[in-house]
Amino acid sequence: MRVGQVIKVQQDEFVPADMVLLGGSTKKGECYIETKNLDGETNLKMKTAQKDMNNDFKEERNFMQLRGYLNCEQPNDQIYKFEGAITYKETQKETISLDVENILLRGCSLKNTEYVYGLTIFTGHDTKVMKNSAKSRYKISNVEALTNKTIFIILGIQVLLASIGGLFCSYYSNFLRYDHSKEPECDGYSGKVEC
Repeated sequence: MRVGQVIKVQQDEFVPADMVLLGGSTKKGECYIETKNLDGETNLKMKTAQKDMNNDFKEERNFMQLRGYLNCEQPNDQIYKFEGAITYKETQKETISLDVENILLRGCSLKNTEYVYGLTIFTGHDTKVMKNSAKSRYKISNVEALTNKTIFIILGIQVLLASIGGLFCSYYSNFLRYDHSKEPECDGYSGKVEC
């Protein structure tokens, strides 16, 4: 899916990207959407296509000839605000303004309407719902925090003891070791000592 692509959404399907409503199965170009994935509300909201666009896009073959320009705001996290304008006819002198009532957001589902057509404006991480989602914090319980702290303390003590033991062994090996080369030789069987 890419920006500028015309998409058909059937009843009870989720809208796959942010899109401008071009028209649908109703005469006036309205549709009802459920936004519980966006704002938690389960009541249906009505969205409408601009009157001029709804009249021009009654049949599916009309979308194949769609050529024009859409100017809109940069991707942002404000799901209740949208400003844009579309020009799609060569003979059209003025642009058709668009607002939040003319767009369908990713994640909402189509209800009580057979189908709608929409022009994709934001996809992927540029959609309003993705811009609106915050990074989740890593949660840790008090017991886990205490366990982690205790493990680090034990690890630190073990490293300290190993270092002290290593230093002592090194010191003993080099300075305190008894020199056996200066001892008189002893015959282990006879018990005689040569001096």
